[in-house]
Amino acid sequence: MFRIRQVRSVTSRQGAQDLATVLHIYTKAFAYYPEYASKISDLVLFKDRRDFEVLLLVAESQKNRIVGFALVFIFPQLKYAYLDYIATDPDRRARGYGIALYNAVREHLQHKRCKGFFMDVPSDDVAHLKDPSRIKINEKRMAFYEALGARPVMNTLYEKITTKANQGYMTMLVYDDFGNNKPVSRESLQQVMQRIFEVKIKGSEGDKKVQKVIDSVQDDPIQLREAKYAKRSVRSKARVLSPLTLINGGDANQIHHLKEVGYVERPARISAVLAGLKNIPVEEIAVKPHSEQHIKAVHDHKLVQFIKDAQTQLTPRQLLYPNVFPVRNPEHIPKTWDMRAGYYCIDTFTPLTVNAYTAARNAVNAALTGADALIAGDKHAYVLCRPPGHHAERKVFGGFCYFNSAAVAAHFLARKGKVAFLDIDYHHGNGSQDIFYEREDVFFASIHGHPSQAYPYYAGYEDEVGEGKGKGFNKNFPLRAGTQDDAYCKSLQAALKVLMAHQPSYFVLSLGFDIMKGDPTGAFEITNKGMRRVGEILATISCPILVVQEGGYSLKNLRSGAFEFFNGLLYSSQ
Repeated sequence: MFRIRQVRSVTSRQGAQDLATVLHIYTKAFAYYPEYASKISDLVLFKDRRDFEVLLLVAESQKNRIVGFALVFIFPQLKYAYLDYIATDPDRRARGYGIALYNAVREHLQHKRCKGFFMDVPSDDVAHLKDPSRIKINEKRMAFYEALGARPVMNTLYEKITTKANQGYMTMLVYDDFGNNKPVSRESLQQVMQRIFEVKIKGSEGDKKVQKVIDSVQDDPIQLREAKYAKRSVRSKARVLSPLTLINGGDANQIHHLKEVGYVERPARISAVLAGLKNIPVEEIAVKPHSEQHIKAVHDHKLVQFIKDAQTQLTPRQLLYPNVFPVRNPEHIPKTWDMRAGYYCIDTFTPLTVNAYTAARNAVNAALTGADALIAGDKHAYVLCRPPGHHAERKVFGGFCYFNSAAVAAHFLARKGKVAFLDIDYHHGNGSQDIFYEREDVFFASIHGHPSQAYPYYAGYEDEVGEGKGKGFNKNFPLRAGTQDDAYCKSLQAALKVLMAHQPSYFVLSLGFDIMKGDPTGAFEITNKGMRRVGEILATISCPILVVQEGGYSLKNLRSGAFEFFNGLLYSSQ
């Protein structure tokens, strides 16, 4: 797991250490312009003396090590911003921190009520390059930003400004409007350009070169280049196996919206998946309420009550993180309510909020609505909900999870027949394993990052096979970092062979798009094609399938992964 936070001050000991690490990353990533490091230090140190705001975000790994940063200038009067630098440690393997930082920048700026932001991106026009061999690199970079919603501004001379900051190469001014498609006036762009030049190269109205560029803006409103790298996903000649029943939490997905900007388990995940499902044949049904007793059937009553009590114990904006982790002795539950957080929570990054119970219960209701659909005869049902649930065990919660929605649904379906339960989130489904570890009616299997390297660290090893009646009905497939499509699909086929030998009446799938390459919390390298293959392999299952959404924190991957996975699941070339 990881987090993104804002460095608000560099005058404290911790802040000074943060800044030193940021500058170290900068000098490694941009060795050709080392002197700008002192400017960054000056900008952050004396930011309160400026007439613009300086935003410095850092990405921290699970060991609290800074692995990337983003530096942004915000012009409050103009309601626009400029992304100066975004970089990750070049000595570390890519883990999607760049995408996570970019999305965090967007969130912060929207919170600041900015209309959009600009940035410099090396030109992908070969005519602008003094070294044509760089074209492939530049095209890849531009395609990256385009996929995130940003496009170059057209019909200006901006790219004619070349400085040591961009190694003398032409860079295009690229604009991200947060997807609102609101036009930018010529005057607004000129004002933003003026401010950028003042900050970056100390230009002024008296500088003829700078003024020429500012005056060169032709369009009013400005024009952005048409999408150049949009990939068209074309279905092969295939037949639809069945439409997808979609159970979307709707507005309830917005309930658990932590105000900690950069918190990766956020409402934007749902809209990203829905964008990916835009061209998928779906039949949406409403979430139906179900009794709380279904939750208590798999979770300890005291855990349920503790989470429920947050509704009255916390204020609307309060976040309760555990800071003491007592030994979980049933006879010694802390008497103080807030001290029980460490008794019931397994980590330090899953806070309780006043809305946690409501949101988690709604996710359970969505999963049970999906289970109802399968019992009624539907072939595939997809539960699009948040927060996720597969890390929630019988007596504890954690990993962004409060109630185990998929496990509640599996228990519910087990009343009608045997259930095969597969978890393909990058992180082991420790909660689901714990709930069914001594049962033979639900066969649980998980394909995940090896627990010696990945959260939750203490569960998910191969020798965990179940106990009592459940012995032999639990199977783990831990995989190492860097696992690619072929190896992953081989493990998936092996898991299905074991699960289907159970002769289930229903199949429950905990789906995590964090197995995809570039997810900031995962280390697998599953591609879009790999996600389609995963869907195609699961399409061979003969019994009804309930898919419950778990993790996945790259918005780009959520969009493309959802499209590819469900294309594979719903379509057959046979």
